[in-house]
Parts: sequence; C-alpha cells; structure tokens
Amino acid sequence: MQEQERTVLAPPRGWRRLITLGPGLVWAASSVGVGELVFATRAGALFGLALLWAPIVSIILKYFITELVGRYTLVTGENVVQAFARVEVNLGFLRLPPGWIRWIFWIFFIASVAGMGGIALAVGSSLHGLFPAFSYITWAIIALASVGLVLLLGSYKALEMISRLLVAVMIFFIFYAVFKAPPPAGDFVCSLVPHVPSNSLRELLPLLGWTGAGAIGTIWFSLWTQSTGRGTTGPSAILQPDETRRVRGWMQINRIDLGINSAITAVLTVGFLIAGSSILRPLHIVPGGEGMGTALAKIAGDSFGQYGEIIFLVGVFATLYSTLLADVDGLCRVAKNLLKSRLTGVLSRIGAYRIFLCVYILFSALFAAIIPAPVILLQLTALIDTLLLPVVIVMGVRICLRFLPEEFRPGRFTVFMAYGSAAFFTFFIVLLAIAVGKGLSFGL
Repeated sequence: MQEQERTVLAPPRGWRRLITLGPGLVWAASSVGVGELVFATRAGALFGLALLWAPIVSIILKYFITELVGRYTLVTGENVVQAFARVEVNLGFLRLPPGWIRWIFWIFFIASVAGMGGIALAVGSSLHGLFPAFSYITWAIIALASVGLVLLLGSYKALEMISRLLVAVMIFFIFYAVFKAPPPAGDFVCSLVPHVPSNSLRELLPLLGWTGAGAIGTIWFSLWTQSTGRGTTGPSAILQPDETRRVRGWMQINRIDLGINSAITAVLTVGFLIAGSSILRPLHIVPGGEGMGTALAKIAGDSFGQYGEIIFLVGVFATLYSTLLADVDGLCRVAKNLLKSRLTGVLSRIGAYRIFLCVYILFSALFAAIIPAPVILLQLTALIDTLLLPVVIVMGVRICLRFLPEEFRPGRFTVFMAYGSAAFFTFFIVLLAIAVGKGLSFGL
C-alpha cells in the first residue's frame, strides 16, 4: 500500500485569515442550539440570573481543551479519535489496553440516540406551534426523516444559509428584549460569582456540559479541522523548518478562530439566559414539553406581539433543526472513525456512515414516539456527555504531551487550565451524583 504523501499548505496572512475561520464557526454553530436556546433559557426562567456564571466559566474552560484537540490534528493530520485509541492506561492494578476508549464512545453513541429524539421533539414543538394540524411527536418524526434524507444526499449548504439567516433574526429579538429591559447592574455583577441555588443541579449540569459544545462536540472540532486540510496531512513524524512555520501559522489561526467563536457563543448564551430571566420568569413560563417552542417565542411576543412570536418561532425551528442536522452528522462521523477496520461485502458498498445514519435516525424516531418528553431526554443525554468531558480533557492533554514533537507541545499554563477544567467538571458531576442519591429527579 502506497504511503500518503505529506503536505503542509501555507496559511493565509493578514485579512485573508478571516476567510479561513471555519471549524470554530461550525463548532459554535453546532453548540448554539440546545445548550443556549433550551438550557440557558430554562435556567433563566427557573432561577433568574443565579446561574449566569455557569456558561461563561464553561466556555472559557472548554477553549483550552478544544485548542488542544485542534493543535493535535494540525500537527499530525490525525483526528483525536484515532489518537485516543492508541493510548494505554495503567491505574495501579487495573490496566486499560489500547482501544479501551472506543467502548466508552460506543456507549455514548448508543445513549445519544435518546438525546437526538429529545432535540427532534423540540423541533416538533416549534413546528406544532406553527402548524398545529400535526402533533409535535409527528412533526419530530418528520424532522428526523428529513434530516436523514438531507444527510444521505450529502449537500445542505443552501439549508445552512437559510438557517443562519433565521437564527440571526431570532438573535436580534433576543438582544432587543435584553436592551429594552436590561437586568440591574448590581444583580448582573453578583450573578458572575459562582454559586449553586437549591435544587438547581439538574439544570446546572446540562448547562455546563452542553454550552459551547460537550465532550463529543469537542471531538467533532478535531474531525472538522482534519476535513479542512489545515496543517499537516499525511505522515508527520519529522517536519522540515518551513513546514514547522506553516503549522505554527495554522495554530495561530485556529486560536483566533476559537477565540472569536467562543466569545460569540458566550454572548449569545448570556442573552438567552437574561431573556429567560426578564421575560419568561415573571410570566411563570418554563420551556418544556409540547409547548416548548411557543414558550420560547414569548420572548419576542413581549415586544413585537403575535407576528413577532411567529417569526421567533421560525427562528427557534431553524436553530434546533440545524443543531439536529449537525449533531446527527457529527455523531455518525465519530462512529465511523471508531471502526477498527473497513466493512466488507454489501455493507462496504453501502458505507459505514450511511449505515450508522439510517440506524440512528430509526432509533431516534422510536425514542421520540415512545418517550415524548424532550426535556428529560435532553437532560439525561447532556449529563452522560458531561460525564465524558473529564475523560476527553485528560486524554487530550496526554496525546499532546506524548505524541507531539516538543516544539508543538502545550505550555504549562494550557496544561494547568485543561487539568483544572477536568477537576471543575468532575466536582459538579460528584455533586449531582450525591443529589441523585438523595432523590433528585429530572424533567420540568
């Protein structure tokens, strides 16, 4: 078998760098959905500004691990799923052989079917608000079927452009509402100090875990970086001086990419949470169930009346549908990369991605039909994903320190922040486990 030739394209300079800001935009776009629109708005409606600190801290911490997985792919040309599978772990008497992490990812892949059913139900609730002739469960199944069809066809750029336009309109409504009735400055400043209100963990953990993308979303950033052809492609054991300079240029672009889009995600999340606090909380409305879409649309109705609600509801649909599309696509791509070997015979001609896609859509539709409770499905899947975060963070640091050439390894500050973020998420996971042991339930 002929070895792939290594190439390192020269990174753009000056203003042309802005044209290349791709993976971070995709990463931010995939995360601006459930974490922001649903969990942040619910947190505001339930607890006011008390949890405003959570998404801000989460996004800052996730910047470092996402930068690490992007760094690794830029230098090696390999995605982190493949790198993780080569790592062996010795925990005293317990030895985890190479490939152990594949089984953890497979468990999440199976569990995430429920979450996609939950997102589909949220999409269905917005469509039901616009077209009440069908139930939100029926609309959810139709949404999943259309996602499968779009991904099988393989091109949805026009759909992405329309979706982004509608999301931009919805964001206008959000910030108009915030500027019209801004929270008191003192309350806003106090809300930036971390504290955990009573009975808020079931909302806090999903908010922390899925704001700015979760564990699997972080891995998607590596896959998307690889697909752009940035940095190194092919064998990369020894880079020549000119290749090293090019890779460093791409690393700088990735940091700019991530920085800009982390800031965008943070601002949007703060806007959604404040809107939930200032508009929905006084009305005693908490988004959930069949009326999730119409409840969210009340944010626009407060200032723009019925027509504003309709336009906002279309934006809600666009945001959640694009999230469903990106998440199903990303999860099936991760699953494809988890395979040790290629499929043979008829299955190889169909393709692993298409097989995973069809099975995934089918079972997500079954979950949506059998358990029509979007909030519960989303909370449970977000919690499982959050459990993976410390593992992904520690593994990301480990592959960078072990497999990267010395000149490309992360500095002490980055490593410290990455391990600190692993400890941060582990702390709240333990708090939730204790609360569940004491009888904490999920849902509305």
